[in-house]
Amino acid sequence: MNISIRRHLTICGWLGACVALLLVAAYANSLDTAFVFDDEPAIVENSSIRSLRPLGPVLVYEAEGGRTHDGRPLLNLSLAITYALSGLAPMGFRLGNLAIHLANSLLFFDVARRVFAAGGSRWPAGWQLGIAGSLAIVWSLHPLHTNVITYTIQRAESLAALWILAAIDAAIVALVQGSLPAAAISILAALLGALSKETSAAILPVVAAFDWAYCRDRAGLRSVRLLIYPGLAVNWLLIAATMLTLGGREASAGIGTMSSLDYLLTQCRGIWLYLGLLIWPSPLVLDYGDVPDANLFDVWPFAVATAGLVVGIITGFILRPRLFFLPLAAMLLVAPSSSVIPIATQVLAEHRVYLASAFVLASFAAWGLPLLSPPAGRRGVLLMALAGVTACGCLLAAEVSRIRARNRDFASAEALWRQNVRDCPGNVRGRVNLAAALIRQGRLDEAEPLVRQALAARPTDDQSWINLGRIHAERRDNAEAVQAFTEALRSKPARVEARINRALVLSRDGLFAEALADLDAAIKARPDLAKGWLARGVVRMRQGRPEAAIADLETAIHLDPENPASRANLAAATELLLNKPENVSRAEGLR
Repeated sequence: MNISIRRHLTICGWLGACVALLLVAAYANSLDTAFVFDDEPAIVENSSIRSLRPLGPVLVYEAEGGRTHDGRPLLNLSLAITYALSGLAPMGFRLGNLAIHLANSLLFFDVARRVFAAGGSRWPAGWQLGIAGSLAIVWSLHPLHTNVITYTIQRAESLAALWILAAIDAAIVALVQGSLPAAAISILAALLGALSKETSAAILPVVAAFDWAYCRDRAGLRSVRLLIYPGLAVNWLLIAATMLTLGGREASAGIGTMSSLDYLLTQCRGIWLYLGLLIWPSPLVLDYGDVPDANLFDVWPFAVATAGLVVGIITGFILRPRLFFLPLAAMLLVAPSSSVIPIATQVLAEHRVYLASAFVLASFAAWGLPLLSPPAGRRGVLLMALAGVTACGCLLAAEVSRIRARNRDFASAEALWRQNVRDCPGNVRGRVNLAAALIRQGRLDEAEPLVRQALAARPTDDQSWINLGRIHAERRDNAEAVQAFTEALRSKPARVEARINRALVLSRDGLFAEALADLDAAIKARPDLAKGWLARGVVRMRQGRPEAAIADLETAIHLDPENPASRANLAAATELLLNKPENVSRAEGLR
């Protein structure tokens, strides 16, 4: 299906306008919702995105090895660009997410139409365009994608999908048309994908599968293949190099974080969860928690079903490669995060099937088209078009309604975690995060039972001990607070937040040497974290050293210029330096 560039741009323009209007209708009530969960360390506390000049610290920054943006320089750059345009306003980040998702919808349309055309469908070109466009619209509005758009930091998923789709689309052009420039564009997109997320490793096998299915008998592709395959293989090398030099994901993912077999067993269940949510997206859950207890006896039906699915797709591809290319592509796209390489801190996550779900939907269409005959005559065309538009309209209305309802769960951290506890009651982390949200609001009596429940389930959970310490600290039970923060550090010695909070409580009792030792260690571990500098400034004010406090508070402001606590304490320290001791009471702790 060769169409002129002008016509292609016109079609994409109309399709883009349609998708944009629908996305605005669906996500308008999410633009100002709160930053939640991993948004805090990756955006709110991420000092590396505060300035684009110089660019080096934005691309090469100190990583903890577990935050969503760690080891992903292009993702961090996109966050810095958004911050430069809109500061920490959630609306700016959400609009950026919607723009990336819109681009992905158009790229998916182009990939789908090219695959349908390469397959030699008996349906006319106009119908193929219409079906590909309908798929792109339906996919763009699927409620499953709220965890990529409304949950802000999962821009990681959509940004990687942007480069994956661009690389696949350009590779299809290169292989079908024998275009070396298109092959070069595919390689460039693959390299950008490697700098965005590790899931871009799926590009090479997907392109190879397309080549085998549609182009293996095509002559004149030697030069294209000699360029594109080594070029796409560099994607894998760049992913490895980026992980080695920038910190990677070693604190949250990798063979050493948990057993590959245990992880595989959880994914056998997860695959069917994702497929079910693709068909009926309710309930949607932000976080399914840490590693569940999984063994072969419990999950064997899912393991057998998943093995059958994988074997069936591979066998089908060998026998009928064109018919099974799309489901094989979906399987390859989800494999990097849902197979044997563990992601121990979040074994199940709906955002992982963001791009794979597009190829699943396209598979349904590709399998359904051969079963139907193109309509004959003007009346048949009108009737089928009317039926398609009606069905698509009803589906889109349902999708928009479900997205808006889901967005209301993100209205606040409390609302989100209450929904999480309700719909995923086995997730201890949901209770932990709900308790933290209630503590921030000063609702200690409501938070404490949740903290006790979480500690009963997981006695070594560091965040639960931090929550308990905060409750005691707010009640001025200093000894109990110090003990709780100490337990958190016993569970996780590298937990900077526990050390900062313990220091603030210690300083209340005049234990300044111990407090400053904690804060020096915290700042050494995380010099980019404004909270540590702010806390040390507060402790030095309590110690009666305003001149030292001022230097720390100025650093805190530099790292996080939007935190009013740093400016308020700097003003108090300045007044204290001017012989106004009463202002020492302004040195407030952190929450």
